Amino acid sequence: MDMQKITRRFYPDERKMLKSLLKNKLKEAEKGIKYYHLIVIGLVAILFTYLASIIKIDFLSFVFGAIAIFGYSLIVFQPYEIYKKRKESKAFIKALQLYIDKDVIDVYPVRATRFALAREFEDESDLYIVELAKDKVLYLWDLEYNLKRKFPCLEFEIYENDFFKLLGRAIYPLSEKIEPLRIDKKAKWNYMKEVGTPGHLEIEEIEFDKIIERFNKFI
Repeated sequence: MDMQKITRRFYPDERKMLKSLLKNKLKEAEKGIKYYHLIVIGLVAILFTYLASIIKIDFLSFVFGAIAIFGYSLIVFQPYEIYKKRKESKAFIKALQLYIDKDVIDVYPVRATRFALAREFEDESDLYIVELAKDKVLYLWDLEYNLKRKFPCLEFEIYENDFFKLLGRAIYPLSEKIEPLRIDKKAKWNYMKEVGTPGHLEIEEIEFDKIIERFNKFI
């Protein structure tokens, strides 16, 4: 992506969103299975193992034995899952707290003149084609399926990649939503198979009308 980057303070709604998300993540970190829960599960598994050994009814013996085996499997596999989730949670909270403390974000401001939209055909996401200048277009994929509510709009900011990977938010809209030119989704799919898939945030030096014509040839 070859666009000018700026560093700005977070907008009030962004700060509110980040703080609310941090609060929720801290609450989530307090919940879930803890290591001491495994001790309880182990005791329960031992109890059901004992019950399965003394019960003379085959069906109940089978049920108690299955419960005991399930408990033992949790003891074997769950510690790693707990460790992995804790590690991921701590990394996420740390990165989120860092953004809140810095209170700044790197963004790429965009002033578009026209938009085209090719909807998803299978599971490849919606593709937006943004006219940046007379002979320059930007390809923008809705990778996280969250652009539809306020996008497309002629003025927006593209978040830095680390922020996008952390929160799944690609853009911040700065103007009213507009109606884009529509490209047939099957034509997009055929274009991708024949020509190739445009990269996310890839910029191509080509006239907007010509790229639309290129896609429409595959209808």
